[in-house]
Order: sequence, then structure tokens, then C-alpha cells
Amino acid sequence: MRIAVLAVAAALCGLAACSSNATPAPSAPLATPKTVDDVTGIWRSVHQNVLELRKNGTFVLITTVANAMSGNYTLSGDSVTFFDTRGCGSVQGTYRIQASPKGRIELSQPNDTCAPRKLGLSDPFVYAQPDFS
Repeated sequence: MRIAVLAVAAALCGLAACSSNATPAPSAPLATPKTVDDVTGIWRSVHQNVLELRKNGTFVLITTVANAMSGNYTLSGDSVTFFDTRGCGSVQGTYRIQASPKGRIELSQPNDTCAPRKLGLSDPFVYAQPDFS
């Protein structure tokens, strides 16, 4: 019985020695998006908010605190402006955008009086899947 236990222990130690201790590669640094392709896709936040940015300039924002919102956006340099948002009327919201393509997006320095949209966009987002538009 002791021999079997020792054999199992030795096998487990051998497996542990063969396992990889490699750390995951760090995510790419955030930068100003160069094109709309750098931000299109479906993004998720830690609070389960979902932001879909489509190549055609439309978006959908689903949050846990408000009804789903949709509308249009434009990307210009390090700014993104959301407008014609269902639930926000004619109020536009402009944010500084920094992204690592297919990695993460951060929207900061909001100039937005639409509280539900501003709250839904307040967390960093990580890439979830590609845009299907």
C-alpha cells in the first residue's frame, strides 16, 4: 500500500514539474484608435455591461441599471461621440477613448449629461467577440 501511495505521489510531482509556469503575455498598451476597426466588436465590462460598436457607426449598450440603448457614434482622434441614443433624446456624449485592438477599451473624461449612458460606459471594457455587421 505504501508503495502505491509513493508511486502516485511521485507521479503527481512529475506532472507538477512538467506544468508550465509561464505567465500570460501582458495586454497591449492603450492608445488612440487608428481606425474604426480598432474598436468594432462586442465588449464587456466587469459589471456585465455590453457595448457593441459596429463599423457602420451604430452602437448598442446593454447595462444592468437601465434599458438597452442604441444609437450612433463617431470616432475622431482620441474622442468618441455618442448621439441619437434611444433613452437620451438629442443629448450627445463625448468621451476620450483609448484602446488596444481586440484587447480592451477605456472611455474617460466624459462630457455627457445622459446619466444612464454615462454610467454604462464608466467601466473599462474587454473584447468579447468580433463585430458581425
